[in-house]
Amino acid sequence: MSFWNTPYNQLAFKASHNSYLSAYDLHRLLSWDNSRPSDFGCRGLEIDFSRHSDSSGGRSIGFFQVGHPEGASGPPLALYLGELLSYHFNNRGHDPVLVTLCIKSQDGPVDVFPQELDAYLEEWFYRPAIFSPGNLIVQGLDLVSAVRSKGWPLAEDLRDRFILCLSGTKEWKAQYANSSPPFRLCFADLDFSDDTPNPVIPETGNRIIANMNLFTDHFHYWKYAVPQLRRQSFLVRGYVVDSAELWAKARSAEVNAIATDDVQGSHWASVGSSLFV
Repeated sequence: MSFWNTPYNQLAFKASHNSYLSAYDLHRLLSWDNSRPSDFGCRGLEIDFSRHSDSSGGRSIGFFQVGHPEGASGPPLALYLGELLSYHFNNRGHDPVLVTLCIKSQDGPVDVFPQELDAYLEEWFYRPAIFSPGNLIVQGLDLVSAVRSKGWPLAEDLRDRFILCLSGTKEWKAQYANSSPPFRLCFADLDFSDDTPNPVIPETGNRIIANMNLFTDHFHYWKYAVPQLRRQSFLVRGYVVDSAELWAKARSAEVNAIATDDVQGSHWASVGSSLFV
């Protein structure tokens, strides 16, 4: 069966960890040559950013700047959003791309952050290219309940779309996820430790993407945790998968988005002869 006819949360794909630090631009990270499947071919990206408040409510180009740690001054987030738009308009009908936006801010008011982030995306991105929580939420149900009720869409139904997922500072992404979720532009992930075999999985809520820092030494725990999350309709992202051994373990546990810094030149860093399996 073609991956296009498979629900998105039942697919595995390569992702780039800390994409903004890569020696390659986003176009290159997204490029694909099926004769060299371990070179690039990422269908997940990650960008760290911080808030640099001003009076624009999120619409000025420098309101969010890329970098780490918190408060680091760097290029505007819009620069990377522009690269994504360039890819989008030059590759119409492209397959879905998960973009993890990792907020590093902790200071300043968090209550206005959801509106600021969405205002920024409205100003500097392209709303029709975004697959948002509102596309999954059923009236009267929270996001978790809605996804468990009707499932994730097929990959085919996500052509030409980016799935933006807020990660990073726990309080900020929790505030974002629970602030008018049908109208938010991004999903928000939920952190799970890799050192317990039985994660506490919420029955309700507005976060349906799991985020897990994977370590080889804890495999005997997370090899049980990941399938449990998957059975509860979570999409699971594992990050810092930077060795052949750890990559193989992530594949055997059926992690969805396998985020690595080894985006090029490591023969093991692929999910096979196609972009998704």
